Amino acid sequence: MKYRRGILLGFFLVLLYTVGLYSESELENRMETAAGAVSETNTGKSYVSVAGHEIALWQQGGQFYAFLPSACREMDLQPEIPEETAPDSIVWMYSENIPAVFIDTKSGSAEQIHADKNVKEAGEISVLEADGSIRLRMPLAYIKSRGNTSFTSFEKKPYQIKLTDAVSLLGMDAAKKWIFISNAPDTTLLRNALSRKLAGQLDLAQSKDGVFVDLYLNGEYAGNYYVTEKVEVHKNRLPITDMEKMTELTNNNEEFNVYETAWTDTTKAKDVPKDPVDITGGYLIERDFGERFLSEVEINGSYFITEAEESFIVRSPEYASENQIAYINSYIQSVENAILSHDGIDHESGKSYQDLIDVDSFARKYLLEEVTANYDGGVASSYFYKDRDAVSEKLFAGPIWDYDVTWGNTPAYIGYLSDSPKRLTRLDFHQDSSVWFPALYEKPEFYQAVISCYRRDISPYLETMALQTLPQLAEMTAASAAMDRVRWSAQYAENSTWESREEEVAFLADYILERKAFLDKAWIEQTAIHEIELFIEDAPYDTLYVFSGEKMPKMPDAEISYAEFLGWTSEKDGQPPDLHIPVYEDMVFHAVLQYP
Repeated sequence: MKYRRGILLGFFLVLLYTVGLYSESELENRMETAAGAVSETNTGKSYVSVAGHEIALWQQGGQFYAFLPSACREMDLQPEIPEETAPDSIVWMYSENIPAVFIDTKSGSAEQIHADKNVKEAGEISVLEADGSIRLRMPLAYIKSRGNTSFTSFEKKPYQIKLTDAVSLLGMDAAKKWIFISNAPDTTLLRNALSRKLAGQLDLAQSKDGVFVDLYLNGEYAGNYYVTEKVEVHKNRLPITDMEKMTELTNNNEEFNVYETAWTDTTKAKDVPKDPVDITGGYLIERDFGERFLSEVEINGSYFITEAEESFIVRSPEYASENQIAYINSYIQSVENAILSHDGIDHESGKSYQDLIDVDSFARKYLLEEVTANYDGGVASSYFYKDRDAVSEKLFAGPIWDYDVTWGNTPAYIGYLSDSPKRLTRLDFHQDSSVWFPALYEKPEFYQAVISCYRRDISPYLETMALQTLPQLAEMTAASAAMDRVRWSAQYAENSTWESREEEVAFLADYILERKAFLDKAWIEQTAIHEIELFIEDAPYDTLYVFSGEKMPKMPDAEISYAEFLGWTSEKDGQPPDLHIPVYEDMVFHAVLQYP
């Protein structure tokens, strides 16, 4: 009687087919889903069979959990417990509203791809929609781990997959490569999605919404994931001239990685025999910070470093020729010269920064990073692109990427990080911040573009985001997030102090509204802001922001493991902060420490 419920449902589905409510293909898909029951593998491990896929039970603290896809709830499938399994030993958890993605690797294990993000493994993929239909089933060219901190600091890994053919995945435009964002640092799982909503409002490149899914990898529930497009030059993604493809055709489709590497102190290229006639575009480049950039110089195919030590990886073409690197390096150097000059002009070319960059896209990209309070804003995962001159002679900011440490998120692995919404960093608070955006902020034309865009496109939208968009996303993903939270409970306990997702979602809503109030006063009301910089042993610790004439904000207690923190003293007069006196100037305070 183990499959009794599935048999009864199967009989009901056949009846619906008979009266014409289901087509033959729909009946086949529904019947597969109806065959949900608990069995045991030949190794003795219990699993649930759903739509032809085996989902292993998760064991934690002497308890077994069955993490089931939305289709089971949608069709009211409740697989019976095997006779040999104690009924109170299994907790049945059902997702809701979102699809399930099943990926099975050729080896049947994720051990190799979890050990090294450069390892790729072929396999199969299928998508089970919430209504029980199977939308996609096809071979997988590969799955690999990806990411930097998200890969090294968390057990829940992010992935990149490549399909064998360019097809639509989860309703998104057809392509081969897709990213499964783990959102491991974000216990709400929502900050990437929220930031993409804002990016879409700003019409930035590749800002289309992603899709939340439940991912099952080799039969085990991997958690809630957010599937998005890969940042890449592609007709359905970043539709600029494909310099890589043009160079391949010029060189008879040869593999560029076989050519000798051409190094200089500040560039890396490939000794490619022939260049296309026009090498002015397109280029997709990513700004990375020094330490990580230097650790990956052997891995990255092509790169260049500017005179201000801004490091750029050339993502497309991945293996750029010496002439191509020379061109884009020279162009970006001219951009940098103009941005950093007092008058906004590159005095070698005579061009203004407004001639060299698309000011509107730069202003919008700056706003996305600043408004979301992105920890990595202007530091890493910061993309720019240039098409060939016949299309545009300017550099554009975008596409967008990486928004899990935003909107007040302070995961423990980073160390101390303020969660205050009252901040105006100009993207200059990180020790590895780019020099570009702080300099641009001082340019009148750029500043006016920022103010106008914020007033028109962002300020009105933030209230909608906090009061409508966020609750909708939270409700849609609630059941999946509950499963994810159990599956990765140890990880959440290590990196978050929140007792529940509901509490942090409430914090997130309040944060967005307080952020709006602060930025409205700064940019719409044009109230002057003063910075209160805090240092510990001459190293920057935090910066507080206060409107001119307002009282000193409460100072944070420094979190230090090697000494006792006694308080703060002013660099100007050695006195502690007076919280009752209004602020009319920038201030600097240093921590007073007592060593053991």
